[in-house]
Amino acid sequence: MKKIELENISFKHRLPVQIRFNDIDMFGHLNNTVYLQYFDLGKYNYFRSFMNGTFGSEPTAPVVANINVDFHKPAYIDDRLTVCTSVTEIAESSMVMNQIIINDRGDIKCSARVVMVNIDVKTGIPAPVSRQWRDKLGSFENRNF
Repeated sequence: MKKIELENISFKHRLPVQIRFNDIDMFGHLNNTVYLQYFDLGKYNYFRSFMNGTFGSEPTAPVVANINVDFHKPAYIDDRLTVCTSVTEIAESSMVMNQIIINDRGDIKCSARVVMVNIDVKTGIPAPVSRQWRDKLGSFENRNF
Protein backbone atom coordinates (compact mmCIF):
# COMPACT_ATOMS: atom_id res chain seq x y z
CA MET A 1 0.00 0.00 0.00
CA LYS A 2 1.30 3.43 -0.88
CA LYS A 3 2.05 6.12 1.66
CA ILE A 4 -0.46 8.96 1.60
CA GLU A 5 0.82 12.42 2.39
CA LEU A 6 -0.78 14.18 5.36
CA GLU A 7 -1.80 17.21 3.31
CA ASN A 8 -4.24 15.05 1.32
CA ILE A 9 -6.04 13.62 4.34
CA SER A 10 -9.27 14.97 5.76
CA PHE A 11 -9.51 13.99 9.43
CA LYS A 12 -13.19 13.70 10.29
CA HIS A 13 -12.62 11.99 13.64
CA ARG A 14 -11.09 14.03 16.46
CA LEU A 15 -10.57 13.02 20.07
CA PRO A 16 -9.28 15.48 22.70
CA VAL A 17 -6.81 13.87 25.12
CA GLN A 18 -5.61 15.10 28.48
CA ILE A 19 -1.91 15.05 29.27
CA ARG A 20 -1.27 13.59 32.71
CA PHE A 21 1.66 14.49 34.94
CA ASN A 22 3.18 11.01 34.56
CA ASP A 23 3.08 11.37 30.73
CA ILE A 24 5.91 13.90 30.93
CA ASP A 25 9.54 12.78 30.77
CA MET A 26 12.62 14.18 32.54
CA PHE A 27 13.06 16.76 29.76
CA GLY A 28 9.64 18.27 30.48
CA HIS A 29 7.87 17.09 27.33
CA LEU A 30 5.50 14.29 26.45
CA ASN A 31 7.29 10.93 26.50
CA ASN A 32 7.46 9.34 23.04
CA THR A 33 5.77 6.13 24.25
CA VAL A 34 2.70 8.10 25.35
CA TYR A 35 1.96 9.22 21.79
CA LEU A 36 1.29 5.56 20.92
CA GLN A 37 -1.17 5.31 23.82
CA TYR A 38 -2.97 8.40 22.53
CA PHE A 39 -3.05 6.93 19.02
CA ASP A 40 -4.61 3.74 20.48
CA LEU A 41 -7.32 5.82 22.15
CA GLY A 42 -7.95 7.50 18.81
CA LYS A 43 -8.24 4.17 16.97
CA TYR A 44 -10.62 2.70 19.53
CA ASN A 45 -12.86 5.77 19.59
CA TYR A 46 -12.77 6.03 15.80
CA PHE A 47 -14.11 2.51 15.32
CA ARG A 48 -16.69 2.91 18.10
CA SER A 49 -17.99 6.10 16.47
CA PHE A 50 -18.83 4.53 13.13
CA MET A 51 -19.91 1.19 14.66
CA ASN A 52 -22.43 3.00 16.90
CA GLY A 53 -20.65 1.86 20.04
CA THR A 54 -20.61 -1.85 19.16
CA PHE A 55 -16.92 -2.18 18.29
CA GLY A 56 -15.56 -5.37 19.80
CA SER A 57 -18.69 -7.47 19.34
CA GLU A 58 -17.98 -8.42 15.71
CA PRO A 59 -16.59 -11.82 14.60
CA THR A 60 -13.63 -9.99 12.98
CA ALA A 61 -11.54 -7.08 14.20
CA PRO A 62 -8.64 -4.98 12.91
CA VAL A 63 -5.30 -5.35 14.70
CA VAL A 64 -2.12 -3.34 14.23
CA ALA A 65 0.39 -5.04 11.93
CA ASN A 66 2.71 -2.08 11.37
CA ILE A 67 2.98 1.43 12.72
CA ASN A 68 5.34 4.16 11.58
CA VAL A 69 5.58 7.25 13.77
CA ASP A 70 7.12 10.62 13.02
CA PHE A 71 7.73 13.05 15.88
CA HIS A 72 7.40 16.61 14.58
CA LYS A 73 7.48 18.90 17.63
CA PRO A 74 7.53 18.24 21.38
CA ALA A 75 4.33 18.52 23.40
CA TYR A 76 4.30 19.93 26.92
CA ILE A 77 2.05 19.44 29.93
CA ASP A 78 -0.04 22.57 29.28
CA ASP A 79 -0.71 21.71 25.62
CA ARG A 80 -4.28 20.86 24.68
CA LEU A 81 -3.94 17.88 22.36
CA THR A 82 -6.31 16.22 19.92
CA VAL A 83 -5.87 12.88 18.14
CA CYS A 84 -7.15 13.00 14.55
CA THR A 85 -7.81 9.69 12.79
CA SER A 86 -8.74 8.61 9.28
CA VAL A 87 -8.88 5.34 7.35
CA THR A 88 -7.45 6.18 3.95
CA GLU A 89 -7.18 2.85 2.18
CA ILE A 90 -8.74 -0.62 2.40
CA ALA A 91 -7.36 -3.76 0.74
CA GLU A 92 -8.73 -7.32 0.86
CA SER A 93 -8.00 -7.97 4.55
CA SER A 94 -6.13 -4.85 5.64
CA MET A 95 -6.53 -1.11 5.93
CA VAL A 96 -4.32 1.92 6.26
CA MET A 97 -5.10 4.39 9.02
CA ASN A 98 -3.42 7.77 9.33
CA GLN A 99 -3.34 9.67 12.59
CA ILE A 100 -1.97 12.96 13.83
CA ILE A 101 -1.75 14.57 17.22
CA ILE A 102 -2.20 18.34 17.10
CA ASN A 103 -2.34 21.12 19.66
CA ASP A 104 -5.10 23.71 19.89
CA ARG A 105 -3.22 25.94 17.38
CA GLY A 106 -3.22 23.12 14.82
CA ASP A 107 0.50 22.36 15.07
CA ILE A 108 1.23 18.71 14.28
CA LYS A 109 3.14 17.22 17.18
CA CYS A 110 3.25 13.63 15.94
CA SER A 111 1.94 11.59 13.00
CA ALA A 112 1.48 7.89 12.38
CA ARG A 113 0.73 5.62 9.45
CA VAL A 114 -0.82 2.38 10.70
CA VAL A 115 -1.44 -0.80 8.72
CA MET A 116 -4.15 -2.87 10.35
CA VAL A 117 -5.02 -6.45 9.41
CA ASN A 118 -8.57 -7.65 9.85
CA ILE A 119 -8.56 -10.97 11.70
CA ASP A 120 -11.09 -13.62 12.65
CA VAL A 121 -11.34 -13.13 16.42
CA LYS A 122 -11.67 -16.87 17.15
CA THR A 123 -8.87 -18.16 14.90
CA GLY A 124 -6.53 -15.16 14.66
CA ILE A 125 -6.32 -15.69 10.90
CA PRO A 126 -6.63 -12.72 8.49
CA ALA A 127 -10.18 -12.27 7.22
CA PRO A 128 -11.60 -10.11 4.43
CA VAL A 129 -12.87 -6.67 5.38
CA SER A 130 -16.63 -7.07 5.08
CA ARG A 131 -18.83 -5.07 2.71
CA GLN A 132 -20.63 -3.73 5.80
CA TRP A 133 -17.36 -2.33 7.21
CA ARG A 134 -16.36 -0.92 3.81
CA ASP A 135 -19.72 0.80 3.48
CA LYS A 136 -19.67 2.20 7.03
CA LEU A 137 -16.08 3.40 6.70
CA GLY A 138 -16.80 4.81 3.24
CA SER A 139 -19.83 6.67 4.53
CA PHE A 140 -17.92 7.98 7.55
CA GLU A 141 -14.91 9.06 5.46
CA ASN A 142 -16.93 10.16 2.44
CA ARG A 143 -14.90 7.76 0.26
CA ASN A 144 -15.62 4.76 -1.88
CA PHE A 145 -13.84 1.73 -0.46
